[in-house]
Amino acid sequence: MMKKIRIILWSILILFFAVLSYLTFGHYSEGARAGTLVKLSKKGFIFSTEEGELNTQMFIDESSSASGVGFKVWEFSVTNDEVLLKEMNQALLDGHRVSLKYKERYFKLPWIGDTKYVVYDLEKLK
Repeated sequence: MMKKIRIILWSILILFFAVLSYLTFGHYSEGARAGTLVKLSKKGFIFSTEEGELNTQMFIDESSSASGVGFKVWEFSVTNDEVLLKEMNQALLDGHRVSLKYKERYFKLPWIGDTKYVVYDLEKLK
């Protein structure tokens, strides 16, 4: 009887850690977004991460009395890849349109970034 209880408890514990590791390290969506980089910064005191913003579209806002030009900005985190960060900094300085490939995680994790979107590749657009 005690052996069955021990096997059941170990099975539940292994299943719990399997689900937890999948939710921590897995992702449920991936894709690409295009636009112009407007910000790239290093943030954090304990967990230092790279964060950025991509201007995905410009629109004219005529809905209020103070109409003008608006921007749709997408916030993202960047993997700790020196080559990718160098390419992003160059694209930011040059003002090139880029396509960023990303993976969307289930949760924001402080050691990965401030957002659920983690960029892992960049392509310069013509």
